[in-house]
Amino acid sequence: MRRRTARLTISLALFAALPWALAACVSEDGSDPDGSGGSLAAGTGGGGGSVSSSGGGPTGTGGASSSSGAPSGTGGAPSGTGGAPSGTGGASTSGGDPAGTGGAPGTGGADGSGGGNAVSPKWGEVENPGAGCTVGSMPSVGSLTANSKLPDPFKKMDGTRITDKSEWACRREEILQQAYEFIYGDKPVPAKGSVSGTVSTSRITVEVNDGGGSTSFNVTVNMNGATAPAPAIIGYGGLSGMPVPSGVATITFSAIESTGGSGAKRGPFYDVYGSDHPAGYLTAQAWQISRVLDVLEQNPDVINPYRVGVTGCSRWGKGAFVAGALDNRIALTIPVESGLGGTIGLRLVEVLDSYSGSEWPYHGISYVRWLSEVALGQFTTGNNAGADNTNKLPVDMHEMMGLIAPRGLYVVDNPSTMYNGLDRNSAWVTANVGKMIFEALGVGDHMAYTGAGGSHCSWRSQYTASLNAMIDKFLKGNDAAETGNFATDLPNRPDHLDHIDWTPPTLSGEL
Repeated sequence: MRRRTARLTISLALFAALPWALAACVSEDGSDPDGSGGSLAAGTGGGGGSVSSSGGGPTGTGGASSSSGAPSGTGGAPSGTGGAPSGTGGASTSGGDPAGTGGAPGTGGADGSGGGNAVSPKWGEVENPGAGCTVGSMPSVGSLTANSKLPDPFKKMDGTRITDKSEWACRREEILQQAYEFIYGDKPVPAKGSVSGTVSTSRITVEVNDGGGSTSFNVTVNMNGATAPAPAIIGYGGLSGMPVPSGVATITFSAIESTGGSGAKRGPFYDVYGSDHPAGYLTAQAWQISRVLDVLEQNPDVINPYRVGVTGCSRWGKGAFVAGALDNRIALTIPVESGLGGTIGLRLVEVLDSYSGSEWPYHGISYVRWLSEVALGQFTTGNNAGADNTNKLPVDMHEMMGLIAPRGLYVVDNPSTMYNGLDRNSAWVTANVGKMIFEALGVGDHMAYTGAGGSHCSWRSQYTASLNAMIDKFLKGNDAAETGNFATDLPNRPDHLDHIDWTPPTLSGEL
């Protein structure tokens, strides 16, 4: 299940900020967006401390894109051994819109053919910033050894550790390929020219013709008082009461999935690549989000393709998390109460959450094949400790969080004992270890976490301060916004340091 290497040619023309829209999606089988089959709960939710904020955002400098700004004018088509770069004008300033009139994409540069691990990643501007990296062969499952501790995200596949931030792009690519191989299944990138569509203030249409397969689908747009081009949030399964500020468009994405651990899979992804493709539904849905971004890049006048967020709650929170991890163009990822398959360390459930009603890794390939039954099925065969060998995985969900860095990640959680299926202890530990990756890369304030107990998928006031700050920084381009707060009302919190056997390195250099 190795990833196809075809890459997209991406237009990097400069423009002002464009709107984004939240997607309310429903499953094809009509089930509620609850990861364990329960109903979507209403109500105001339970208690928990108010959210504070800490840490100022970094200020971008001339000549490079800021942490949340639109891309600078130095890019064109990605260069490798054959691709020529585009114009050099129009560097973006700190969090703002691009300045200058230069920097239009070059017309002659084709995608490069790859090569070694010397890459110049375009953070926030291309689907995969490590596409030019060389990744070695995946280890065989039989050669993997059990370890209940979360893997070292800074340790390369050759056994050495990265020492400079510039190495992260290629280490990120190793993590990505391991995640495809052992958890999610491959996410193909369509050939250049195979994706087309239209964008209006009410709808985005997408058409894909790739390798003999074809599909089409639409998402709906609500401008929400935004001025085109403007930021937007794509919502899986609706907002669950999330108060999206005026001026940020919402895009409604209707995801498709089917219950059960076998049989033909359905949806646009499988229309193109076959109903027996080993990728799980989270990969398939993330592929659709990437194709929406392709169309937005081709038609940037309504929605800014580089000011896009993605969110969802419960099963749709799983989808939002994976979409943000697998596509570097998504500026802000907001998984809400995502549970297993989302922001939960797979190996931690047995150690921290093996109580009645918890959600085990096997649930993610048997109840619904959110994860790849082929890939993850090599590590788990049942919802119990005796059937679970996910402690042999060479990758886990804290590293999926790391894939999102240096972009924005806001994890919204529910540690209430009312809903054991959210694996509350594993959620807290995984998020804290994920935060360590952001901190080592020098962008600790780009990840925030709020845990407040209450009804499932009911937005609570404790969530809102960090939501507004993260939207302000990553979608509206205000780098001075104070982000990065971690707060929870989880009692008897486990110490995340007890669940790692490594220490984060002090990395030199720049991303």
